[in-house]
Amino acid sequence: MAGKAAAAVGIGVASVAAGLVARTLVKKERESDGDGEHPEGWKAVTILGDADDFSRDGYPEPLGRIAPSLEIRIEPAPGDKGFEVHARVREGSDLAGEKDAPRELRQALRDAKQVFETGEILRATPRPHGERPPTLLGGVVDKAQDEAKGEGVL
Repeated sequence: MAGKAAAAVGIGVASVAAGLVARTLVKKERESDGDGEHPEGWKAVTILGDADDFSRDGYPEPLGRIAPSLEIRIEPAPGDKGFEVHARVREGSDLAGEKDAPRELRQALRDAKQVFETGEILRATPRPHGERPPTLLGGVVDKAQDEAKGEGVL
């Protein structure tokens, strides 16, 4: 029985490794995965709701906190599926020279979307199932979840 479990773990690890290699190769072949850097620095998020309500009393936090440093435009989303918020760091602003400005902008857009749509910023941690024993694959998933907020989607 122990041999079957070890084989299953080995197959799982090999599958994850093969998936990561395949993802890297596919990303290199594509010109853009839709989540790359815009040549002019724009980031965007699609929000379900009425665009007039989004900025009526100021933008939702944390976007509202950095809004003075941004150029923001709001446009209807395709197919009447809400609206799109496009933002980029304004030249000469407080954020303009910061290395983490694109990450901060992206996180602010995501959090503002969540506050507008649900009334709160959703969190993956603390994990509702509690702490699990550290494993190779579990550690990879936990790290990806922790880093996904500013850099990608899990």
